Amino acid sequence: MKGKRTKNLVLVMASLLLAVCIGVSSAMAASEIIVAYFPGWPGTFEVGWAKEMFEKEMGVKIKWREFDTGAQMTAAMASGDVAISYAIGSIPFTSAVTQGMPLKMVAISESYSEAENLVVRGDRGIAKPQDLVGKKVATPFGTTSHYRLMGILQMFGIKENQLQIIDMPGAEIVAAFRRGDIDAGCAWEPAVSEMIKFGGKAIVTAQDQIKAGYATYGLVAVTDAFAKQEPEKVRNFIKVMNWSTDFFRKNPDEAYKLIGQKAGLTPEKTKDIMASMGFYDRDEQLAQTWLGTTSKRGDVVKNLKQVADFLVKQQAIKKALDSYEKFVDPSFMEAAK
Repeated sequence: MKGKRTKNLVLVMASLLLAVCIGVSSAMAASEIIVAYFPGWPGTFEVGWAKEMFEKEMGVKIKWREFDTGAQMTAAMASGDVAISYAIGSIPFTSAVTQGMPLKMVAISESYSEAENLVVRGDRGIAKPQDLVGKKVATPFGTTSHYRLMGILQMFGIKENQLQIIDMPGAEIVAAFRRGDIDAGCAWEPAVSEMIKFGGKAIVTAQDQIKAGYATYGLVAVTDAFAKQEPEKVRNFIKVMNWSTDFFRKNPDEAYKLIGQKAGLTPEKTKDIMASMGFYDRDEQLAQTWLGTTSKRGDVVKNLKQVADFLVKQQAIKKALDSYEKFVDPSFMEAAK
């Protein structure tokens, strides 16, 4: 969700493609592995981080490096500095691979689930999506929230020109929602909770959107070179991810404390944020809804194509690929038993 605006992605990616060819080995040549992540963003992986399980299983020192945007993550992977990016969004990942970056999706870090959604004012007579016709809806253009809004419209046969869609950052959406300047807003936390607090309501569940193929989520990406040269390290990274998710489910109170320590949040705030997100174990990751298997890729392949078509429409990339199957690799998840 954070930092997923698509402006200038074409220029950024084009300038880095040469670096991909000459720099991918540097992340592996060092005595440590650099993993990119978003600060202040709670996830089950922080249990394994807090307990130093990643280093124990992978047999190498892990350096966790903060990034503000997914585009910055892909740039660092292109330069060879970063081997693994955790929780990178589907939009920067799709943009990168479409423009030639050799990356693989090897896991789902989380789904944004109810943490990102369309919220309507309760006093505007909007009881179902079709009631959005003629209304004013704000969303940050070129983001997963924008993509989610477009998905909702397509799910219910609503054309974009049947309502007024305004480009607006999340914080401004909340203020406009409170004033009554807009009828609805589509954004991510904390904007979603703030709009609901001021009398808003969600009219389409995240689960319905996921089933319709319009999931928004974070993923784990690795460079092709790292996956080929260090497959055991990739497998063990995912193994610890899965262990962390299991620990989180069995020991939630302790997990909230550990995760909060790494994310810089209180256990209570960590719990509140994570309650609106989805985290998946190995079997769930390998289900058709997400990665699928090596013999039959899951719905994320179709989702990446939908994201690419969205990016073309937003003029962030020139042309979508015919298929994104080769960028989804469930083999490491399958091996992480």
